Parts: sequence; C-alpha cells; structure tokens
Amino acid sequence: MPIRLVYGTHATTTGNETGTATGSLPGVLSPTGRRQACELGDRRRNDNIAAVLTSDLHRAVDTARIAFAGTTLR
Repeated sequence: MPIRLVYGTHATTTGNETGTATGSLPGVLSPTGRRQACELGDRRRNDNIAAVLTSDLHRAVDTARIAFAGTTLR
C-alpha cells in the first residue's frame, strides 16, 4: 500500500501579521490563523489521514490541534 505524505504550514501568527520574524520562537496564532486552522481541518478531515506530525513550536501544534479537534488523531 503506498504512503501519501501531505505537507502544510502553520496558520497565520500575530508575528506574521505585524511582519515580525519569529524564527524558532513559539509564535501565537492570530484570530485569522485560528480560522485558517479550522478551515484546514474542514478540508482534510475526510482524507483518511493516519497521523499528523508537527514541530514542537506552539504555532504548529496549535494549528494541528485546532484543525483535527474531535478526531482520533493525536
């Protein structure tokens, strides 16, 4: 069975909106970013995704948690 990898980025952070480079800082999702994360979940929820892997930065973890809330993905 082939494995399909899907890559994505974290949603918009407050730093993105102000033009502040956060690099390895955790970053905080902005209201727009939280909406984008919800939309990501809506788009991907029925794609039979077996696992979600993120960096340990808060912006990435929060994006995944919001996107896949209410699913069995952890």
